[in-house]
Amino acid sequence: MFTNNLVFIPKRFSTEKCGFIEGFHRKKPNFDVYYITHPEVHTTCKNQLGYVGKHPNVEFPGKNTLFITQGTKNIHLDKENNEDIHVTQIRYEYEAFRNSKLVSEGDKIYGILLGELAEKISESRAIVNENNTGVFYWFFALLNIIIKIFTKLNPVIKNCTTLTYIQSSVKSLKWIANHLESEKKFTPQLGNLCLAKCIDILLGVAFIWLCLPYKCIVTSNLHYISQGSVTHLRELLLYLMGSPIGLKLNYAFNHSLGKFFFYHINLWKVFLQAMQPILEANFQLLLLPALFGVSYQLAIICDIISLATFHVYCIYVYAARLFSLQVKGLISLWRLFIGRKFNPLRNRVDSCEYSSNQLFIGTLGFTLLLFLYPTTALYYTVFAAFRIITLVIHTLFSKLKDSISSIPLYIVILWIFKSSSIAGTLHMQLIESSNSNNVIEITLAPLSLTESIEKFSSTVKDNNTQINHSLSTIISRLLIGQLV
Repeated sequence: MFTNNLVFIPKRFSTEKCGFIEGFHRKKPNFDVYYITHPEVHTTCKNQLGYVGKHPNVEFPGKNTLFITQGTKNIHLDKENNEDIHVTQIRYEYEAFRNSKLVSEGDKIYGILLGELAEKISESRAIVNENNTGVFYWFFALLNIIIKIFTKLNPVIKNCTTLTYIQSSVKSLKWIANHLESEKKFTPQLGNLCLAKCIDILLGVAFIWLCLPYKCIVTSNLHYISQGSVTHLRELLLYLMGSPIGLKLNYAFNHSLGKFFFYHINLWKVFLQAMQPILEANFQLLLLPALFGVSYQLAIICDIISLATFHVYCIYVYAARLFSLQVKGLISLWRLFIGRKFNPLRNRVDSCEYSSNQLFIGTLGFTLLLFLYPTTALYYTVFAAFRIITLVIHTLFSKLKDSISSIPLYIVILWIFKSSSIAGTLHMQLIESSNSNNVIEITLAPLSLTESIEKFSSTVKDNNTQINHSLSTIISRLLIGQLV
């Protein structure tokens, strides 16, 4: 009876001494597959596939047993009927198959056979065993408690960049724990994340080293910038209360808005003056988070910018609410002239008949809103522009934090040294061919640098950017006066 047999054997398989072969056997519809999962022979072995040397006086499980002649790689099979046995040796690189992440997903990329082989080989690389389950249990319990606390503080977190970044760091720790528990080995993704965090901490220490000698200069410049922004904003309001770019605005309404906004600016100027000595006395405390990474310092800078421009944000909110109210009022009153009315029950616009009194009052309201609209639109446009500038600055800092936390330096180092951890390009070569025996050699080459970065870069990023909408959504919200 003629049978086809595939034998996956490491290139550097040791046959110098007698011993048991570690591996497993799979029976396929048209052939049998023998996987040798370790390059060394053992005196005792749990998963016995065969033996190197003379036939031992032991019974192997099943009838499909593999024997290799000592000192050579001549393969013999102990089967029910071994009259015509065709053996194809597939020699693979054990270290590359054990380290490569892509090969362990071989059933999706390289086929079921290589996937089965890589899955068994990767188990020998485990760094998290059953003895560590207790440690991981308490680690996960602590992380879950921290995440629940931050979930309760979510309304506060979304307005505080520092707390948001701490929450993102907690999620990164949980991702590392889950990754170790699932992969059970040090993968390129994990190495990339750890090295990026080390670089983050080094940059933070360098930031502290650069800023500490210039404490007085930094604090004085911050005070000068904050006071200068308040002064320029007051000058801008005085300009808007006049006739900006020759516009004819409603005098009473314009001066009422200007004085109202002036009041908030003066309050904020007093607050900044009170905070200046506190900032100078506690400047070192503001630099301490940089010990955990420069990303934390960037998050604190974002919060300082938000705090320093809080008065601008308040004025923007007032102007946006007033602008939105006027736009909705004009839209509603415009429907009155065309005999329409919005039906909130059915969420549609229906026809409606209005009385003469309703039309008269609606006309007065429409006229008032229409003539007050340019004044409100002017203030809203100016402070909405300030809000967009602030959001752009926050987004740039967020992108910078994401870039620091996902620097693919570890992947680049592995690629330079042609590490088998990022191997993924499969090469097959026929070494020997005969009627009863074929030898095929499989080698793994590293991917290109671009592919390596795409496949192995860490997947944990801080997605809590300030501008989390598309450009079209932001423009539509600005046009109707919704907050961004």
